[in-house]
Amino acid sequence: MSGPIRGLPPPTAGKSVQTAALCATKEGCALKNVRMWFKKGGAAKYISHLDLTHCMGRALKLSGLPIWYTQGFNPRIYMAYAMPLSLGVSGERECVDIRLTEEDFPLADVAGRVNPRLPDSISVWGVTEPLNKLDAIAFADYELRLEAGDSAGLKSQIEGLFAQGPVIVMKHGKKGDKELDIAPYFSDMALNAGPGYLEAALRLPCSVSGSINPSLLLDALKSCLGLAPYAEIHRKRLLLEDFSEIA
Repeated sequence: MSGPIRGLPPPTAGKSVQTAALCATKEGCALKNVRMWFKKGGAAKYISHLDLTHCMGRALKLSGLPIWYTQGFNPRIYMAYAMPLSLGVSGERECVDIRLTEEDFPLADVAGRVNPRLPDSISVWGVTEPLNKLDAIAFADYELRLEAGDSAGLKSQIEGLFAQGPVIVMKHGKKGDKELDIAPYFSDMALNAGPGYLEAALRLPCSVSGSINPSLLLDALKSCLGLAPYAEIHRKRLLLEDFSEIA
């Protein structure tokens, strides 16, 4: 979940070298925990999480913010992300935690420092002090938009597929592939047929202990119905165990 960034810390403005060195450790000064909220879409949804981490780290380094760096032979900007987005998935309420070496630094100034160094398809829209731990995330809400000439017909096919019983697909994981019945996860999705498209609203498990990728719905359409509609996947929000939004 965390992904620190390579690079030596820049000189800390307004501080002596000795003070800056002290603030590089938790013991040297009080650190301010900060949660940056950002959206990722457009062309940026096709870059990997590693590339996103590099991009955000570069923006933070150039921002002039009093960023805290990890210690050791290879100091890196401390960053801890919420559940990473899959390649090709956009998100509007993503977050990353950083630490500042100035406890009284105004949060209202953070986004204005970072955004000019980010591409247009990635932007910070809010900055808060974290209330929940990132590993408390349990679910995520998604929207899928599928192209369909006969959207009402596609809606009927999907509803029929999940009404008939188990829907088995192959789930790819670090320990290899395994068969998974996705019916319990997708049966409650809300389908809305529009002119030339079908929208699906999903709430799926999304946690450090395991997640269900919304793209498994597309796998089921292909393997069970022989359909492969163009689809866009968008993550709306990350949720806690009680379905409240992470803050």
